Parts: sequence; structure tokens; C-alpha cells
Amino acid sequence: MSTTTITTNRPNNLIQVRVPADLKERTARLFESLGTNTSDVIRMMLLRADETKSIPFQVRSGAYPLSANERIREVVATFALENMPLSEQDMQELRDIELGKTTTEEVRQRVLKEIKEENKKCKK
Repeated sequence: MSTTTITTNRPNNLIQVRVPADLKERTARLFESLGTNTSDVIRMMLLRADETKSIPFQVRSGAYPLSANERIREVVATFALENMPLSEQDMQELRDIELGKTTTEEVRQRVLKEIKEENKKCKK
């Protein structure tokens, strides 16, 4: 577990959140790529909750309403509507995400790396 500490301009206001270290690291990288940090994201969430008097994202109870196969078919259908068929590698990555073998962020980073490498080859 890792602890994230958030401070405000008032010295006595402190929030500590315990999360697994790997989750903290992954989300810190994500937030950095979006030009922010964990403390600011949590602060934004608290401000939005205060503003809307609600939790600022959807909260569900129970299992996800669609099965893993239904979620994959939904992605395939969405891409097909855009005339972007998925390769077998794409399909395997979707299955791996659903099985918890990888994360969407890991796949995203791999794809971005491949695109950068491809762009380098094109420039030569």
C-alpha cells in the first residue's frame, strides 16, 4: 500500500488515501500525461462533488451489466461502424484486458510506442 497526501492552502486540512503502490504509480503516470497530478485530480473531484452535491461519476452496485464477451462485441461493433476492422492482435488484447492479463493503459502505451517507431521509420 502507498499513501497519497493532499494538502490545501489551509495547513490543517489533510486527506490521506491508502492505495496499492502499483495503482498509485499507474495513475500518477496517467495524470502526468494529462498535465496534472494525483493531488489535483482528487481536489477536482472533491470540488465537483461539492458543486453538484453528488458523486461526480457513475457508481454501480453489483456486477458490470455486460459480460466480457458482450463488452468485446460492443468494441468490435463500434470500430466496424467507423469502418475500422480489428485485427486478431487487437482482439487478443481485448481478451487479455478482460482477463486482467494487461490493462488498457499498458496497451495504450504499447500502441503509442509502435506509432512513434513507425513515424521514425517513415521520416528516414
